[in-house]
Amino acid sequence: MIARSQHVIFPATDDGPLLEGVLRAPDGSGPFPTAIVCHPHPLMGGDMNNTVVVTVCRALAERGWITLCFNFRGAGDSSGSFDEGRGEMKDVAGAVDFLCARPDVDADRLAVVGYSFGAEVGLHHAARDSRVSLLVGIALIQKCYADSFLDADPRPKLFVAGDRDSWAPAGALREYVARLRQPKRLRLIPSANHVFAGREDEVAALVADFLGGSDLPSLGKEIKK
Repeated sequence: MIARSQHVIFPATDDGPLLEGVLRAPDGSGPFPTAIVCHPHPLMGGDMNNTVVVTVCRALAERGWITLCFNFRGAGDSSGSFDEGRGEMKDVAGAVDFLCARPDVDADRLAVVGYSFGAEVGLHHAARDSRVSLLVGIALIQKCYADSFLDADPRPKLFVAGDRDSWAPAGALREYVARLRQPKRLRLIPSANHVFAGREDEVAALVADFLGGSDLPSLGKEIKK
């Protein structure tokens, strides 16, 4: 499916920075399922042009989804400055507000997808925002596993990581996901590390299959590798 892309500007929810993003939307009035895709750490070079972020957005757009990737405050041409994750959660909230105001967005099928730092920030916001119905963490870093913010969350959740990722060790991630409430899915990509160099299409396919429903676990179904 052909998607239109456009540059957009929207505010974070704290009346602070204006954030730049790229919105991809199918032709037609919709409503269409929609995904926000959050980029990795801006102080380590992460922005909305990250290859994993762009590949995921394109894969979902090809399947008829609206996608929004954007630069966190202080990244690219977004105003403001890095805020250690606190302000960045307000950036995600602003993205949700922006999308939910659009008539072509299916408010019942809104996903937050995050990669690395973007997963940490995106999932922390999604945990407290009932408008989000699907959660995806790509290479969620190990320091998040001790947190309980998703332990009892009843929404479908996907976690993707490389089995050679030292920032998201496979064994620790398995234990973390096993602790979470169903429905949930864990997918490990063999021989991939934290940056997924050359493996972006595999990541995107796993995310698109999950959000599209072909790899969506049913309630009570145990996770598999």
